[in-house]
Amino acid sequence: MANLYHELSDWSSVRKSVVDDNSLQKDTLATRKRKFVEIRKRLETLTPAQLLFYTEATSSDIKNLTLLSCYKLYQFIYDFSSEVIRNKLLLFDFQILNSDYESFYDSKRVAYDNLNTISEMTQKKLKQVMFKIYEQAGLIDSVKTKNILKPYLSEELIKLIVQDDPKYLTAFLYNDNEIKDYMKRYQ
Repeated sequence: MANLYHELSDWSSVRKSVVDDNSLQKDTLATRKRKFVEIRKRLETLTPAQLLFYTEATSSDIKNLTLLSCYKLYQFIYDFSSEVIRNKLLLFDFQILNSDYESFYDSKRVAYDNLNTISEMTQKKLKQVMFKIYEQAGLIDSVKTKNILKPYLSEELIKLIVQDDPKYLTAFLYNDNEIKDYMKRYQ
């Protein structure tokens, strides 16, 4: 969709391609519509330079750009990465436990009022989807074992993140000194 948007420069045309022409090759119309809305919301969080980078990025950078868009759209996912996963990695603890997630979730009930109103089934789905995102992006090895992997970001992607907001490097598990060095280089 990023390539389509770059080519067409119009979300209505992209929607037509995705929904009507089935460019994402999804079976049902409802799925195509849902995927279009979700992906569009994510892509719209990216800066024009980040969105343009999709067109020339490696598969690794595409995964990381997609993860960045999730961080920018979903504060909960960003917070878990930057507060829990990053801190575990900094302490040389390389596995996420269910108790890590549960403690984090309970601590965020105050900050995110909507967490108090969602059903238990929705809570489970939130956790499942979040860890699937991490697995697909390569931040963890698998949903089952949840071993932490620090993603590799190209210099160009790091530069684009720093120029946007260097705080997002924390969610990519960079330590404070690394972030300061990149800020000196790219701001």
